[in-house]
Amino acid sequence: MRNETSKSATISLRQIEAFKAIVETASVTAAASAMYVSQPSVSRLLRSLEENIGFNLFERRKGRLLATPEALLFYDEIQKYFRNLQKLAHTAADIRALARGQLRLGSFIALSIAVTPAVIKKFNSAHPQMHVSCTTAQSRQIVDLIASRFADLGIVDPMAVSEIVRMERRWQFQCVCVMPAGHPLAASDSVSVPQLANESVIGLEREFLSRYPPGAKLYEALASRLRIQVHQSIVACALVAEGVGVAIVDPFTAMHCAPRGIEVRPLDGTIPFDMCIVSSPEAPLSAAAQEFLKLFDEEIEKSCRVVNYIKRCL
Repeated sequence: MRNETSKSATISLRQIEAFKAIVETASVTAAASAMYVSQPSVSRLLRSLEENIGFNLFERRKGRLLATPEALLFYDEIQKYFRNLQKLAHTAADIRALARGQLRLGSFIALSIAVTPAVIKKFNSAHPQMHVSCTTAQSRQIVDLIASRFADLGIVDPMAVSEIVRMERRWQFQCVCVMPAGHPLAASDSVSVPQLANESVIGLEREFLSRYPPGAKLYEALASRLRIQVHQSIVACALVAEGVGVAIVDPFTAMHCAPRGIEVRPLDGTIPFDMCIVSSPEAPLSAAAQEFLKLFDEEIEKSCRVVNYIKRCL
C-alpha cells in the first residue's frame, strides 16, 4: 500500500472501534459480533481505515489476520485514547456527584457564626471531597468578591446589594432583646421600649436600628441609655453575657450566643433584620452552589420552627 506521508489521515471513531475489536478478538467475524454489525461492514471499516492512514494494519495468512508491527504501535496509541475517554467519564461522574471542585462562600459575621456553619457541615457530610472555603467580611466586601467572581455565593445585608450582583434569596426577620441570665426582664414574654428605659443598653451602630422607622424611634428613645456602642451583634452579646447591659441584636447571633449565659426575648415592636444571598450575574450557579442554597433554605426553615423568637416580618 502506498505511504502518503504528506497527507493527513481522516479517521472516524467507528473505524477505530472496528480496528480495536479486530485486534482484541483476532477475527473479523468476532469483531462484527462484538460491534453488533455484519462482517462485511467491519471489513469495509478496516479497509477504509487503512486507506486513510496509508499503511497496512494486518496481513492475511491462511485465513488469519496478523497484526503488523505498525498496527500494534497504532493500537497502543488507541489504548491511550480510550483510557483518556474513560478518565473523562470518571471526571464527569465526579463532577455530577460533587466529588471534586470547590464552593467559595462569603458571609457577613452574623450568619458566619449561625446557620452557615450548620449548612457547611451538612454539605461537607454529603460531599466530603468538595473543597469549601468561607470568607467572613463586611457585606460590601462580600458583594465585591461576588462581582469579581472570587466567591460563588455571598450572604450579605441587602443594603450593600447593587446591580453588580444577582439576588438569589432574601429574608426579613425580627430583631430581639438579649439580657444576662437571670435578669428581671427575662420574666417577661416580650420586652417593650418602656421596660428598657431604666436599663444600661449596649448599642449597635445607628445604621443597624435606624434603617426602618420603628428602629429609628427606638434608637432615639434609648439614646440617653447608650453608654457602650459596638459594631457587631456578637460583641454586644459577649458584653451582655458579662452582665454589662442589655442589647437589641439580630435573632441568629442571639441563637448562637443563647447557651453562653444570656436570655433572649422578642421585642414588642417589629424591628427588621434583613439578609440575602447573592451570586454573580455573569455565570450560572454551579451544582454545588445550588445544593448549598437548598440546604441553607432548609436550615433557615428549621431555625424558624425550633427557635420561637426567630420570626419573619410580615
